[in-house]
Amino acid sequence: MRIQKGISQADLVGKMRGEIDPTNISRIEAGRTNPTVYTLYRISEALEVKLSELIDIELEQ
Repeated sequence: MRIQKGISQADLVGKMRGEIDPTNISRIEAGRTNPTVYTLYRISEALEVKLSELIDIELEQ
């Protein structure tokens, strides 16, 4: 989604509230770390999308 919007990782970090290590975005995108819900929320705000758009989960019933 970040790439589709033409936003660099550094720009994304700049748009996020609070401090986040720029390398953490790389680790999140590569699946090497699990972000907190709050971090996902901050990413969604910076990308100007709903949090649910970042999370593609199908719940089994």
